[in-house]
Amino acid sequence: MKREKIKKICRDRGYTLEELAKISRIPLSTLAKISSGDTPDPRFETMQSIASALRCSMDEFSDRDPKIPYQYEEYVYKMKQLAPHIKEYIKFIIDLEYDRMIYLKTEDKIRLRCFEFTNVVDGLGEYESKIEKMIVADNNLLTRDCTFCVHICDNALEPQFFRGSFLGFRYEDEVMPKQGEIWMFLKEGYLYIGRYYHYKEKHLLKSLNGNIDDMVITKKLDCKRMGKFIGVIKNEVSIEYLPCPQLIKGREGETHTDERL
Repeated sequence: MKREKIKKICRDRGYTLEELAKISRIPLSTLAKISSGDTPDPRFETMQSIASALRCSMDEFSDRDPKIPYQYEEYVYKMKQLAPHIKEYIKFIIDLEYDRMIYLKTEDKIRLRCFEFTNVVDGLGEYESKIEKMIVADNNLLTRDCTFCVHICDNALEPQFFRGSFLGFRYEDEVMPKQGEIWMFLKEGYLYIGRYYHYKEKHLLKSLNGNIDDMVITKKLDCKRMGKFIGVIKNEVSIEYLPCPQLIKGREGETHTDERL
């Protein structure tokens, strides 16, 4: 047991020994002896209570590598407090960055994560109904600029985009949309693809075909920018579906990394 590690986690959490004593219900005198090294081998139950109070693994107190380091435990704890659609947004970002790290890009082909939504209500795609696949497309200026694509499986966006189209998007969370650009937003668990407009304090996504109500996005905390529309990946481009497991391995078992990084 490394007492220095307990001190570091306490500092990172912003806890004093007095505060830790209250949270863990371990006497302050006991904590002081553990922290000073006067008690080099504290009881298992005591350390379990300290770990629970600090929201970390007991492995953090030793030289063993924990399954989830306590820094990530903090994020897991915070994520549990978020609204469901914000949790989905965070998963979406993790998936995109994972793809950038793992999936192989060849000279003439490129792999992109593709989303299909099986439940579309009044033109809005329910995020939880998504089907995720990988597609292989020609490596060109359009596909290199894309972060992910969406397969349109209904006529909700006609005549702008027809059934069967693959729409390429670039993840642009930190970029403010410009007048007239097409964006995809996430709001309360539903995805909306529309044309962005703002006037004074009002921001909204307008329907692409006039058959869907405009989405008001003035309240930034209610909506998340998922991506800016880059272009349609043409149907004549060679596209094939690939399985999308947690880890893609080559024929010899090696893990591929994305050469774009």
